[in-house]
Amino acid sequence: MPCNRSLAFVSFPFLLLLGGCGDKLDCDSIETRNAVLQAVADDHRNALVNYAAKQSTGKADPENAKPIYVLGQKIVTTSAGGDKRTLQCSGGISVLFGNIKATKRIDFTVQQSSDGKMSVSVVPFEF
Repeated sequence: MPCNRSLAFVSFPFLLLLGGCGDKLDCDSIETRNAVLQAVADDHRNALVNYAAKQSTGKADPENAKPIYVLGQKIVTTSAGGDKRTLQCSGGISVLFGNIKATKRIDFTVQQSSDGKMSVSVVPFEF
């Protein structure tokens, strides 16, 4: 499983240009939350929304309907790199699609480069 995870972290990189937003890296910052939601929404092979679409009894068409994603209130840091520039994070995410709400745990990595740019990599959902 560790081999799959390392490949998964590079599957959905999302860069944020946060010049001047501070040095502290945080799993639960507004910038990190927005980056995670954007990465999930941009993934057109997202297993969570595909699951919700299959379960929906409404007339929501996966090709045309817009899923609504919400991160849980609590996002936690599960580990930090020795240099404090890499955090492993975990929390809950829900998608509302048609008449179905599906919730799953989401794992992601937040990294900060030496020039202050932050990147977020989301582990793809597994069912």
